[in-house]
Amino acid sequence: MPSSPPKCACPEQPKENSILFSLLSTPPAEDHTSKETSVAYPTTQLVDSILKRTSRLQPPVVVALRYPELVCQQAAQLLLKTVDFVKALPSCSCLSSKDRALLLKHCWAELLLISMTKYRFRFEIIEYILCCDCANTTDSCCEMSNESIVMKCLAALQGIPTKSDIQLMDSFFTRCETMELDDKEYAFLQSAILFNPDVPGLENPLLVERLQSSVQLHLNEYVAAKHPYDQLRFARILLSLPPLRNIKAQVVTQLFFRDMIGNVAMEDLLSQMLQG
Repeated sequence: MPSSPPKCACPEQPKENSILFSLLSTPPAEDHTSKETSVAYPTTQLVDSILKRTSRLQPPVVVALRYPELVCQQAAQLLLKTVDFVKALPSCSCLSSKDRALLLKHCWAELLLISMTKYRFRFEIIEYILCCDCANTTDSCCEMSNESIVMKCLAALQGIPTKSDIQLMDSFFTRCETMELDDKEYAFLQSAILFNPDVPGLENPLLVERLQSSVQLHLNEYVAAKHPYDQLRFARILLSLPPLRNIKAQVVTQLFFRDMIGNVAMEDLLSQMLQG
């Protein structure tokens, strides 16, 4: 592992009047009692059922950022830029404020990961094996136990970042970089994700569906004109989306923002950012 912090070609620092500026400027609170007491443990019946079906599972490998202060600030800058992208989309002006907020809250993590790919955002992690009583580095030997299986299930339920989550991110980053997407293709990809008519609670899902179809049509036309000899490029771009949806927003929040925003709900923060 290199000893110096990773560099990232991220956008400019947040403005002083932005919502995340105060979060970036304020040291995290030292009292973590509310975080610890908020964990919901499974019932005995649920544990017994899990143990019967997962007797061969290995304990989860939990990850943490190697340079959290730097990486979290860079992630916050990219989140601001991602929300600004959504606010600047001409198509969003015909949607109600409620629908805009619902669409953003539903896919903000996917949009952010695309922005990370676009700006070659990289980060280093530290790995731990999650056990019942302690967290050991992967250099140590950890014996299999029923408790470690329960901890694996708890990690998934609580959105604790694990090595498998990082592997999903890296796979998506590599796929996009291999295709060498340009800025317009990234923009079309983000728009196609944003306009999802299946999001529950939309006031006008038909309009959202039309916007999604329009984005896909324009992406197809752009790809055909820019890469006339690569007839499968449009399909490959769309096929990059399903793996992205396997990365939970909870994991992205815990990994990049929880130390920064504390107990603030990410949905509330996004609503304020969208209105700002």
